[in-house]
Amino acid sequence: MNHKRRFLILTSDSGFGHRSAANSIAKALMLLHPQEAEVAIVNPIFEQPTNRFLKKTELNYDKMVSNYPSWYRLTYEISDSRSASTIVEGTLKLALGKKIQQIIEQFQPDAILNTNQMFNAPTGAALTELKIKPPFYTVVTDLADVHSMWFNSDPDLFFVASEVVKSKAISSGIPKEDILITGIPVDPAFSLIQESKYNLRCSLGLDPSLTTLLIVGSQRVKGIYSYLKALEKVGYPFQVVVITGGDNALYTKLGKRSWFFPIQVKNYVTNISDWMISADLLITKAGGLILSEGLAAGLPIVLINNLPGQEEGNVRYILENNAGIQASTPAELIPIMNSWLSDGQSNLNTIKNNSRRLGHPSAALSVSESLWQATSSSAVSGPFTQPEIVGYLE
Repeated sequence: MNHKRRFLILTSDSGFGHRSAANSIAKALMLLHPQEAEVAIVNPIFEQPTNRFLKKTELNYDKMVSNYPSWYRLTYEISDSRSASTIVEGTLKLALGKKIQQIIEQFQPDAILNTNQMFNAPTGAALTELKIKPPFYTVVTDLADVHSMWFNSDPDLFFVASEVVKSKAISSGIPKEDILITGIPVDPAFSLIQESKYNLRCSLGLDPSLTTLLIVGSQRVKGIYSYLKALEKVGYPFQVVVITGGDNALYTKLGKRSWFFPIQVKNYVTNISDWMISADLLITKAGGLILSEGLAAGLPIVLINNLPGQEEGNVRYILENNAGIQASTPAELIPIMNSWLSDGQSNLNTIKNNSRRLGHPSAALSVSESLWQATSSSAVSGPFTQPEIVGYLE
């Protein structure tokens, strides 16, 4: 019986992006090599014995960035250099190095993938202590402005979203040959769905002939109710899907009101790729993962919220590439929608093409196949062979 190749993916739960990227890569590995791969996704912070300070920090992440954005920006900016990051990394080695070493000893991985900057240095320390060197790769989960801690020298390879991030990595001392631009990994379904937009809308209970606006929120996205009320003043027909992302109060509030347009309200969905590909545009905050999903579906994006730090860079990335626009207030949304939906939606279509150009629907498949080839005895250096994929249909 052949030995299954074991892949350890280290992730965190501070926000949705790190865990979602990890899940997407694991899914891609199992799609491409279902009988030959074994995958474990682990958050070292929650492994026993738990580091109370790190656990508390992770559990309170949403509250901190939402309620104290100025403090979050200050700590982000102060620590955003390689010299400052090195100091923090020393603490993280002490706090997490032994725990990650135990995880590696228990799982015996053939390769390790990391989706959070905190785990680069302690993983490198653990591998040094164990005197082993499996392929150790890192996925960077923001589009433009990324913290210097991502670019610790221990990983063998970095998967990044854009040329902007690649340049930051190089300026932080990472050799350019150790950086691959793949995009942020999203669910492989974004590249594998073969249903047309028309058929997807029918299957989701949507009117297949109506322009579809997708609004994605969470407890960190403010003002969705007010933005929806502003949409009632738009002079063109459309339908709306709102995914509240665990904001139970908003989910209940939206369901109690009668709206002037067709609307579906969901709290959680497990098929976000279907909803994205069935839509014509996305209204959301500037998180790296949700924006990567929108770009993977080729959606023009309206940005209504962003956190300080890395999400400010995400906003600039979308605006500078003309893949979307920012509506800082509900009133600003009205002329945007009227412009995009008028004249046969020519403005919307231009931005849609820009969004599709930036999108990487097959990123998870590319990362997983690179991992697979790195663990193959016949693997050779140089570009990996991307798996054959089927794009979605209009």
